[in-house]
Amino acid sequence: MAGELIKWSDSYNLGLKEIDEQHEYLLVLMNKAWQSIINRSDINIILGLLEELERYTISHFIAEETFMQAAHFPDFPEHKQEHQKFVSYIIKEKERASQTGNISLDLMHFLRDWLVQHILVSDKSYVDYMEKMKSKETSLLGRFFKRLI
Repeated sequence: MAGELIKWSDSYNLGLKEIDEQHEYLLVLMNKAWQSIINRSDINIILGLLEELERYTISHFIAEETFMQAAHFPDFPEHKQEHQKFVSYIIKEKERASQTGNISLDLMHFLRDWLVQHILVSDKSYVDYMEKMKSKETSLLGRFFKRLI
């Protein structure tokens, strides 16, 4: 059995338990798809795994985007656009694979590289923003009087 496509690393932790768990599960799904491709599983099994990856990715992105909107993250539009491009890519490649009966290993490498880069750069930027906003907060009384001024 071939090794994993990607192994979870503590460096991927953002410090947001739910989001970190979702990222880790995305890696699990990628590894399942990778194993199926390497083991030359039936194309329908692989397509099913890609479908599961697509659905879970969309669900995860909705959670992240809701969090970013609630936090008034200023780079939200660009971040959402990154998400949309990623999902579009999965859909396009899934359709291509369905027509040709072949899955490109490049697809899996792209998914791995994109996700790691996205977590370490784009997602980290909204966590940094949240930390910065949190550090600016004062006591409840201080926030109350700040609104009055």
